[in-house]
Amino acid sequence: MAALGDFSPDDAEFIDEPINPVIFGLEITPTMIGVLIALVGIGGAGYLYKEKVMPVAAGNAALRTEIVTKEEQLISQAQELENIARIEAELAAAMQRRRNVYALFASEETMDTLLLDINQRIESSNAALNGIRNQVRSRGIPPILLEAQLQSFAPGEKAIITDSSLGEGVNGKLTRETYEVSFSADYAQTQSILRNLERLEPLLMIQDFSINSSQEVGETVIGSDGQVVIRPKSQLDTSFQIDALIPTADADVPPEITLPEAEAEGAEAEAASP
Repeated sequence: MAALGDFSPDDAEFIDEPINPVIFGLEITPTMIGVLIALVGIGGAGYLYKEKVMPVAAGNAALRTEIVTKEEQLISQAQELENIARIEAELAAAMQRRRNVYALFASEETMDTLLLDINQRIESSNAALNGIRNQVRSRGIPPILLEAQLQSFAPGEKAIITDSSLGEGVNGKLTRETYEVSFSADYAQTQSILRNLERLEPLLMIQDFSINSSQEVGETVIGSDGQVVIRPKSQLDTSFQIDALIPTADADVPPEITLPEAEAEGAEAEAASP
């Protein structure tokens, strides 16, 4: 029994030895282990945030910026389309007004038929004589009536206006075609012919107008008693010059806009810049 007691360990030795592991002379307690684990977790979280979260966040921010930019571009493009549509509508309206104004002037087509138009109006003034003519003829008497007649129609010069005779604003924009016209008729016929000439579609300028009484013609007319009588009527000789104004530009082609020198230089510089 005494021999077994010699090998019993001393309790003091077990009490002095550390219960937790020791690393580099430092006892690792559960508290320290928890702190170390927490530090490792924090470091790992920071690493993950830096390597994973931050790039994604930066990418999202860039994407949001790009989306905002695209939306602004879409808004700008929509506004530009609206402006284009408005400008096109204004251009169409301006071109229609231009055509309406040009339609007031003469054209090569209307001038080709001017002689025919004038002659038709002179002949139409004689239509009222048919009734009297038939009445006189029915009584066995040859009718003598003063009829309107076109005496002359002579085309004159054709030139672009550059002498400011119609104002400096139309220089180079209008062509003047000149025609010398003369006809004979009585007073009522002359008045009717001139009124009909005013109704011609193109814009015509009448110049050098002259009217003279040349001779008296004894017309056969029906008197108040139903008999044919001779009544004198004066013949009027009328002459004038017609100036037809024809635009030099095409009504369907928009005019070129000439910018002031300073604005033109600025536009050229802007076009040349990359």
